[in-house]
Amino acid sequence: MPFQKLELLAPAGKVEVLHSVVEAGADAVYLGGKRFNMRSLKTEFNFSDEEIKYAVDFLHKRNRKIYITLNNLYNDNEIDDISNYLLFLQEQGVDALIVQDLGIVDLCQKLKIEIPLHASVQMGIANLEAVNLLEEKGFERVILSKNVSLSEINAISTASNLGIEYFVHGDLCISHTGQCYMSSFVGSESGNRGRCRKPCRWQYKLQGSKDESYSGYQYFLAHKDLCLYPYLRQLIDAGISSFKIEGRMRSAEYLAYLVSSYRRALNTLIEDPASYITDQDELLDLEEHRVRDYTVGNLYKPLDREGIGFDGKREPNFITTAEPLIPLNPHESFEEITNHYQSIPELTIRVSGLDSLESTYGLGINNIILGCDKIRQNKQNWTQLSIQTAVNMLKDTKSKIYLETPRIVSQKDLESVVRVKEMAESIGCYGVVVNDLGSLKIFRDSRLEIWGGYGLNTFNHNAAYLLQGLGVSRITASLEMDATDLKLLLSSNTPTELMVHGPLPGMVSDYCMVRAAQSEQKGECDLYCLRDEYSLLDCCNQKYKIITDHNCRTYLFFPYELCLLPYLPHIVSWGVKSFRIDGQYYNPEKLGQVAGCYVDALDQLKKGQWHPQENFSKLLSLFPEGLTAALLATASNNPI
Repeated sequence: MPFQKLELLAPAGKVEVLHSVVEAGADAVYLGGKRFNMRSLKTEFNFSDEEIKYAVDFLHKRNRKIYITLNNLYNDNEIDDISNYLLFLQEQGVDALIVQDLGIVDLCQKLKIEIPLHASVQMGIANLEAVNLLEEKGFERVILSKNVSLSEINAISTASNLGIEYFVHGDLCISHTGQCYMSSFVGSESGNRGRCRKPCRWQYKLQGSKDESYSGYQYFLAHKDLCLYPYLRQLIDAGISSFKIEGRMRSAEYLAYLVSSYRRALNTLIEDPASYITDQDELLDLEEHRVRDYTVGNLYKPLDREGIGFDGKREPNFITTAEPLIPLNPHESFEEITNHYQSIPELTIRVSGLDSLESTYGLGINNIILGCDKIRQNKQNWTQLSIQTAVNMLKDTKSKIYLETPRIVSQKDLESVVRVKEMAESIGCYGVVVNDLGSLKIFRDSRLEIWGGYGLNTFNHNAAYLLQGLGVSRITASLEMDATDLKLLLSSNTPTELMVHGPLPGMVSDYCMVRAAQSEQKGECDLYCLRDEYSLLDCCNQKYKIITDHNCRTYLFFPYELCLLPYLPHIVSWGVKSFRIDGQYYNPEKLGQVAGCYVDALDQLKKGQWHPQENFSKLLSLFPEGLTAALLATASNNPI
């Protein structure tokens, strides 16, 4: 990377901040409008249209660039409204758009918007195949996931033509970006839609299966702030060309200080790279001005307890705290249904092993999903031999077998996805469910039918249309959709699968919460996660179950299992293509009973009948801790 082409990129939430970061030495500034913007909780921040006009003129007169954040997920009504906003931004001459939602990409193509596209960190881009697919769709830059390591950055940048941007300072999410739904589930406010309630900044304690406590209440998920000031040379050598500072809600004084510190360091690197060394006095000064304590994140190793501020002493005050969650009413009343539906959705079930598959045999399940993420707590995980056995078991039935790739595919995981493709083709699977753009790129030239999993965060028909152009025949509706969002998506006749039953994954993280609770964690992993059944307990005594996989990633689940059985007649009328039961964490007996309840319910609807009380009561007995309808039926302004 030529040192002269390095960019220092600063945030601005207000006009006075814009002035200060430019004076401090920022080469470019990123900011959001009052609408369609990730940082929307605080209305006093972000730029009006007139202020955006001013910002463009101010920056361009000083030979600086302006990037506009258009980085939420958007429903179909919002996508329609964004058209005029995009045309406005093009007329102003902004230098780039930072986007997460693939629907924005599709809209830009249809409107012939010529503003360069930068892939937001919220896309969670962590592998070369995903980067190459973005280049194909017209992107000029990718902001890599904060979870990629230095070696992975190097591998991606070496083989890519896109500009590589990376966060070097500021707030960090404990979850993989774009894959945290906790705020939606606990407060009906989506972090992917700019309204994160930050449940990662609440206090929790680690609890065992018999209510044994492994810790007191601590800030278990409170990530320290990123500071990569000592590693600028290494980042440049790895291929980073734009160094991004986080903080659109920060003050002018604070950001000006940060920008000037990084400006001096980059200037020294540009002027004399051969003799550059980190300015230790500057580093000490950065420590003095810190908000939280600092960490280097995942740059050299996966996050551990050293990167967490357990005591909360430097945790800024935030406006939310844990509140009691409301499960489905066990005395739910059901209206009489006399409709004869012309089309009943297919039923899809994800199973964890041959025993679970056998428990659903004979129920007439349309689609069987076999996950490839190898969960440590599962007694069975799918292997080439067991997948072949499953294919043979179902070859004379109507059931189709799909393999599903993991939600997170980092650069180091790509080879395993390629092996899944080779195996699926040789064994005779019908299709694959992909959860990231890199996996989609790998499978696109296969003979397999491709579905998009919920990890792709598909929120509108424009995004679905773009994915269809890339070979995806069926998408999975985002788990963060409420009833209105879903009906809007389905009104476009987009072939869509909806998860109707199963555990709700609040977040996925490279951070091992169980190991972090141990006083000693040196050396190799000792598989603490298998010594008990663990949960995080919030201050309302609500349990968030912990599951881990063989890549030592941790999945944190909402306290209540999703159950949409009471609402099936309404949802069927909207035009869903298939319903999904995520049964990979159920034992075979429980899975068979859950599947039977939904098979019976759909059979009733085929006959124009609806008597769900018995099935609903059975599900409540199977899940005594409670069930939830999540956002689909609980959003106060969007009831089913």
